[in-house]
Amino acid sequence: MPWPAINQTVIAIILSVLVLLTLVPILFMVVSSLKNNSQILSSFWSLPSPALWENYSSGFAKIWRYMFNTVLYAASASVLVMALSAVSGYIFAKKSFPGKETLFLLMLAMMMIPSVLTLIPAYVLYENMGLTNTPWAILIASAAGGQVFGTFLCRSSMAGIPDEMFEASRMDGASEMTVFLRMVLPLSLPILATLFIMHSVGVYNDYVWPLLTIRDSSIQVISVGLTTAFNKFGMVEMGPQFAAYAISSIPLVLTFAFGMKYYIQGVTQGALKM
Repeated sequence: MPWPAINQTVIAIILSVLVLLTLVPILFMVVSSLKNNSQILSSFWSLPSPALWENYSSGFAKIWRYMFNTVLYAASASVLVMALSAVSGYIFAKKSFPGKETLFLLMLAMMMIPSVLTLIPAYVLYENMGLTNTPWAILIASAAGGQVFGTFLCRSSMAGIPDEMFEASRMDGASEMTVFLRMVLPLSLPILATLFIMHSVGVYNDYVWPLLTIRDSSIQVISVGLTTAFNKFGMVEMGPQFAAYAISSIPLVLTFAFGMKYYIQGVTQGALKM
């Protein structure tokens, strides 16, 4: 067998093993979601016998409100980040004003600060503003937290749009708003879709900030709800909890399934233009 074929075979085997190792936790979650506590603890790796499909209805009944809240928060915050980042990215990419590069570098420097260092000051600020234990604590913090990275992505993408297109449109009498809405936004859809996916996944998976700022279970998010909804007299119902884990992953799977094409285009476009 020639060396190129051997190399390809070795690469295929290594990738197959890595894929298998990646899928093991997912398969374990699905199998465990069909068991009760005694089956999980007594036969850890065995198949469910019998399969308890009612775990899914029980799990969904306990987390549907958390899922609804989180999807609403993630979608709303991501739309805000897209809108604000598109405007700021366009200004930094195509407009000239004193101190533009310095201001942009200062914004990028904010990305170097670990979020855990600003956790307590942010909580004190939101508490003094009366926003804790309200949806605004999640929405405002999420929208503000994604603004810097969103501006960086949008500026990198919009900087590659030829200036001649803007000059021609302005010569034809197009206003600044028309240029932005009819030229910049359509050409930036891939990077905006990438930003939406990345930010919505981040909001959906956030745990520490909602745990710190939200006390009312009716407005709590799924990441916190999964840890609190299944305690019954000090005992965790592991089967319905694993089923809830599987159900709660559906919005993320659907987001990537329908947005993967635009996500790849946006990442590639941003990489080429940077």
